[in-house]
Amino acid sequence: MLNVAIEAAKAAGNLALKYNKSRLNIQQKKDLFSSPVTQADKDAEQLIRTIINRKFPDHGIIGEEFGQSKPNAEYQWIIDPIDGTRDYVRQNPFWSTLIAVLKNQKPIIGVCYFPNSRQLFHAQTGKGAFINGKKNRVSEIAILHKAYVNISSPHQFKAAKKEEQLFKLSKSVGASRYFSSMSYAMLWQRQAEALVVAGGSIWDFAATSIITEEAGGKFTDFNGNYALDSGTAVFSNGKIHEQILKILNDK
Repeated sequence: MLNVAIEAAKAAGNLALKYNKSRLNIQQKKDLFSSPVTQADKDAEQLIRTIINRKFPDHGIIGEEFGQSKPNAEYQWIIDPIDGTRDYVRQNPFWSTLIAVLKNQKPIIGVCYFPNSRQLFHAQTGKGAFINGKKNRVSEIAILHKAYVNISSPHQFKAAKKEEQLFKLSKSVGASRYFSSMSYAMLWQRQAEALVVAGGSIWDFAATSIITEEAGGKFTDFNGNYALDSGTAVFSNGKIHEQILKILNDK
């Protein structure tokens, strides 16, 4: 399954990259944040679905653009064809293609592919995390005020009623930035110690959670629970995780 996930992520990511070099027809989803969507998102996801269905016709699929199929299947593939569409439509290089495989509702495989840089991150349960085939680990920084932490949009924190906590967290860390999907890669490459997301879905968190944990890090929602569908997430090197959760849950 890992080889198929890698094949599908590369094929879909490279297809999206070709679209990205041409004029895009951008539409807006009817969601809380009016997220953009393009034909590239749809065609890339359809390509992934075709590859999966050809290899594993009895597996289920949950995708951002076309929803769920075979919900009772033992294995579920989770697809985000373009994670970071706002950057994608502006031709910023911070977007990726995400694919995960779940068994019993927990990821066993995760793949994240950045077409612009040709960086491929992958992980399997108990086998570690890899960057272009080379094993990697997250950083060892354990002091919050020395940590580089990526933090998602203030609009998301407002919707989650965590605006005050966002301000506290930003003041408590060494540096706070946000580079869309590239924020995950920064964590996995020891360029950052955490990523805090106040608004996301299972297709944002499934692949990235297993890669983070297999690289020696930690993933929870804002309540400290392992949950792919709560809408919030903290990805960290594990060393500063509890410090971040404490701030997020301060009244």
